[in-house]
Amino acid sequence: NTMFNWITDLIFPYRCVICGKYLNHEYLCPPCFNALPIKKQNECIGCHRPTPLGKTCVFCRESCAVDQLLVVSDFKNKTVASAIKLFKYRFLQDLAGPLGRLVFKYLDHLAQRDHFSMVQGNPLLVPVPLHKAREYWRGFNQAELLTRLIARRYRLDFGEGLIRTAHSTSQVELKDRPERLSNVRGLYVCARPELFRGRNVILIDDVCTTGATLNECARVLKDAGAVSVTALAIARG
Repeated sequence: NTMFNWITDLIFPYRCVICGKYLNHEYLCPPCFNALPIKKQNECIGCHRPTPLGKTCVFCRESCAVDQLLVVSDFKNKTVASAIKLFKYRFLQDLAGPLGRLVFKYLDHLAQRDHFSMVQGNPLLVPVPLHKAREYWRGFNQAELLTRLIARRYRLDFGEGLIRTAHSTSQVELKDRPERLSNVRGLYVCARPELFRGRNVILIDDVCTTGATLNECARVLKDAGAVSVTALAIARG
């Protein structure tokens, strides 16, 4: 097995996806990782107004099921966008490690600045699911990989049971917010509602744009009995 790994590394060496430097079992070198910014300003998922710790503002609470949005970094940053796209579309699942460390860096920042605790309320961590056909094609669910890393780090429960039941047009192809909202309606169900009843949930995805997917998942989770839903995304497009 060691010899196989050595031969594989020789034929397909690891290189930093940003600067191209040759690495040992990593896709992001320390200088490029350290250059990844963390988001300092929190905002409402609905209207983008700055709010304390990303709490959904009073104007958006009626239309948004997510109670709080935590965004780790900025999709407008070329390095962040490149890392997420390679992770998601080039199937580099080893990038889950560096992106997970970026989440930890962000949460440490919130803990120091705002006294935010990831473990308060003993939340259940839930990834935004992919449709099974897409997950088989990709080989993994990027949100699930990130969620498992975060659950392991903070010793929190990993929640299974939120399921995507159907295909739809990719959200990336839709720019209009009402179209995005309509596109995801009815796509998610809770197969095991007893897991979510009475729990605080942290819902995890790689990218939040309009928040349509996160809000639809949060609505389904609350219908199943979740007390609150905080969304955590690597970046906001």
